Amino acid sequence: MAGLIPAGAIVDPSKDIFPTTGAHLDPRIVPQFGPNKGKPINPRTAKFLLQNLMLGGKPVVEQRYGTWQWNFPITSEFGGRKAPAPGASTFHKGIDIAAPAGTSITYKGYGSYIPDQGFGTIRTTDAQGNPYDIRLLHTTPGKASEVVGGSPPPAPVLPPAPGQEQQKQDTRTSDILEAFMYGTQYGGKDKEEKPSLTNQLVAGVLSQALSPQRSFINQYISQEPYLQGQAASTYDYLQGLFG
Repeated sequence: MAGLIPAGAIVDPSKDIFPTTGAHLDPRIVPQFGPNKGKPINPRTAKFLLQNLMLGGKPVVEQRYGTWQWNFPITSEFGGRKAPAPGASTFHKGIDIAAPAGTSITYKGYGSYIPDQGFGTIRTTDAQGNPYDIRLLHTTPGKASEVVGGSPPPAPVLPPAPGQEQQKQDTRTSDILEAFMYGTQYGGKDKEEKPSLTNQLVAGVLSQALSPQRSFINQYISQEPYLQGQAASTYDYLQGLFG
């Protein structure tokens, strides 16, 4: 179950250790996996995380009527810019979200909070279990928190490489046919001995039945709805015998 993680508050500009033009929050999204590991990405591409970031109890961004809506003004975008204040960067690694000083910051979801000087970091994951850091600049840090929300979401299950599943199926089909022709029928006989015509015909039928890409069963599934149940049952039966 998701928890609520306190993450400090927006700092008074007169006490901000970073260059600033006024009270605001600067969230920076840093993946901890993949090719962008450790590199801030455009927060607009990570709204699935920012929708859990709350200012004064209101989400920074949320979906309404099928579109994303920002609940606070964006005063500086991610990327190259003219330095808005002396000492500020000319490449912005986050986005600036205007909100009054003292506005409380919380995060709704799995994760923990680590305070630092002038900012804090929420460590969390997306729905697929990929880890992210959300660094919150221009804040008065709160207290460190342990992991909230129970266990993290499961790590993503990667799909098989192109052709890998078919190769696995072809190998399995070959193993079944070999066991049928040389194991059951031929016992310990030499594999070079030619199978009988009957076994060759049976092998052809089994090969079709066990290969999803060219199965005569799948032809019935796609061409005759009435036979869908029978086709599925036949396939399950064959898988039970030879799977």
